[in-house]
Amino acid sequence: MKLNSIMTKEYNTTTTHDNIMHEKGWAVFNEIVDLELIEKLTKDLESSYKIRRPIQEKNGVAANTAGTSHHLLADGKSFFEFLSRLYLDNEIKSYFDGNYILNTYGGNLNLRGQHTYASNVHRDVRTYTSDIKLLLNILVVLDDFTLDNGATYLLNGSQLKKDKPSETYFFDNAERVLAKKGSIVLWDANLWHAAGENKTDGPRRALSLIYSKPFMKQQFDYCRHIGFEQIENMPPGLRQVLGYNSRTPTTLEEWYQPLEKRFYKSDQG
Repeated sequence: MKLNSIMTKEYNTTTTHDNIMHEKGWAVFNEIVDLELIEKLTKDLESSYKIRRPIQEKNGVAANTAGTSHHLLADGKSFFEFLSRLYLDNEIKSYFDGNYILNTYGGNLNLRGQHTYASNVHRDVRTYTSDIKLLLNILVVLDDFTLDNGATYLLNGSQLKKDKPSETYFFDNAERVLAKKGSIVLWDANLWHAAGENKTDGPRRALSLIYSKPFMKQQFDYCRHIGFEQIENMPPGLRQVLGYNSRTPTTLEEWYQPLEKRFYKSDQG
C-alpha cells in the first residue's frame, strides 16, 4: 500500500494535468468545493439514502447496495447546484478532447464493517478501451479520507493494462486517496480501484459521478426526468452536461429539423 503524494498545488496547468492522468491515471484537486456546499451535499445525501434503501430492500438488492445512492438529481437541490458549477470543466474537456455529458450521479456512505460491490477490485467500464477515453470517474470528498475510514485504493498506471491484477498485487501496490473534504478526485475509468474498509464509528461519505463522451448512453434519462420546459433558460454548459445536446429523436417531426434545432448537435462527437 502506498500513500498518495501528488496533489493539486503541485500542478496547475492543463498540460501537466494531462501528463499525470496519462502516467498515473488519476489526480486530486484539493479542497476546491466550498464547505457550505459540502455541508448541503452531505445532508442531502443522507436523506437520499433513506429514500432509496427501502427500494433496494424491496427489490432484493440490499446486501450489495448498502450505503449507495444512485441518480441523485432525482432529489436534493444541492446535487443540481454542484453540477451547475462545472468544476474542473477545462480538465475534463481536455481528457475527452471535447464535449462530455453526465453518465451517472451517485453517492456513497461507507460505514464500519460494510462490504459492497465498490469494495471489490474493479474498473467502471465493461470493456477495456486502452487510450480511447470514453468514461471519467469523479469523486467528491464529503468527509476527510483517511487510512482508518476507508480511503479509496487506486492502482497507478493500471488504466494502461487490460488484465485485472491479483488482489494481492493490487492491495500491496495501490495508493490510498488521502484527501480533505471539498476535494475532487478524477480518474480514468479504465483504472483498477476499490473502496477501503471503514474501521471507524463515523461514515466516510462521497459523491461518485461518471462523465462520458456524448454518444455514450446515460445510465439514467436525466433530460426526460428534468423535463424540457426549462431548456431555453438553462446555462449552455449545464445543458451540455445533462445531455440536452445529444438526445435521440423519437418522432419524424423531431428528426426532420434544421441543423440548429436538431436534437443531436454537430459538436457532440
